Amino acid sequence: MNFRQIEAFRYVMITGTTKGAASRLFVTQPAISRMISALEADLGFSLFNRHKGRLQPTMTAVRFYKGVEQNFLGLERLERLAGELNSSEPKELNIACTPALSTTLLPVAIKAFHEKNPDVLISIDTATVSQILDRLQYLRIDMAITLCFPPIAGIECEPLIETEIYCAMPRGHRLSDQSVITPLDFIDERVINTLSVGPIKWDDKKIFEDAGIKLKHTIAYHTSHTGYAMIAHGMGIGLMEPFSHEHWREKVTLRPFRPRLPLTYSLGYPTSMVRSQLTLDFCKIVKNVFNQWHFTE
Repeated sequence: MNFRQIEAFRYVMITGTTKGAASRLFVTQPAISRMISALEADLGFSLFNRHKGRLQPTMTAVRFYKGVEQNFLGLERLERLAGELNSSEPKELNIACTPALSTTLLPVAIKAFHEKNPDVLISIDTATVSQILDRLQYLRIDMAITLCFPPIAGIECEPLIETEIYCAMPRGHRLSDQSVITPLDFIDERVINTLSVGPIKWDDKKIFEDAGIKLKHTIAYHTSHTGYAMIAHGMGIGLMEPFSHEHWREKVTLRPFRPRLPLTYSLGYPTSMVRSQLTLDFCKIVKNVFNQWHFTE
C-alpha cells in the first residue's frame, strides 16, 4: 500500500463518499475507487461493503481508520512544528492530565498561562495514568500532570502536590454526621471502587483486610467523575480523591478517612526531550496554582 491510497481511504471515511474524497484530492471518482480497490488488495481484507453504488465501511475499516487517523494527526503536528521551527517561535504545548485535575486545577493554570501567552495552542489530552505514561515514553506530549508513579525508564517525575484519600457518600448519608470515617464504618455499606489498572495501587484493600472487613463492592470505575456520579445517585460510598468534589459538593459529602491514605500528584516529562521555555513557564504556573489549593468541604 502507498500513501496516496491511504489518503483516498481517509477522505472517503471523512466525507462519506468517493465524490467527496475525489474533491479533496483533486482527482476523479473512478481514480478514488481504483485506489480503494488497490488498498483492499494490498491489505487482504475489505474496507467497504458496496450496496447500490454506495460504500458502507466495515467494522474492520473503522478499526483501520483509527490507526490511520492517529498517524495523520502525527503528520499534522509535524507540519505545525516545522512552521514553528521555521519562524523560531514555538507556539504549541502538548500536555496530558488525569480527568480529576483536567476539570479542576488545570483550567486555572491554563487561564493564567494564556494571559501571558495568548497565541500558544495548548493541546490537552485527558487520559488515565497508564495512557499518560505511554504518551510520555513515546514522546507524544511535552509534559503531564498525573498521579505519582514508581520509577519508569524514559520518564522523569517531579512531585507536585500531596493530599489524601477521603470517604465520599451521598448528601444526608448516615455517616455524614461523623467527623472521621474508619474501615469499621464500611460494614453493611455498598462500596464502589477504582479498577486496578496500571502502576498505581492504593493500600486501601490491605487496610480493610487488616480490619477484618469484607467489602460489598457493587461498581468499579476508571475515572473519579464516574465514581462521584455513582455516589451522587446513591449507588454506594467510596474512597475518592478530593479534587473532583468541587463539581459534586451539592450531592456528595466528603469526610477524612483513617488510617490516612496519602495521595501524591506529580509533573511528568520525557527524559530524552529537551524542555522548551514554554514548558518551563507553564510548569511554573502549574506549581503556583497547585500550591495555593487546599481542600474545603
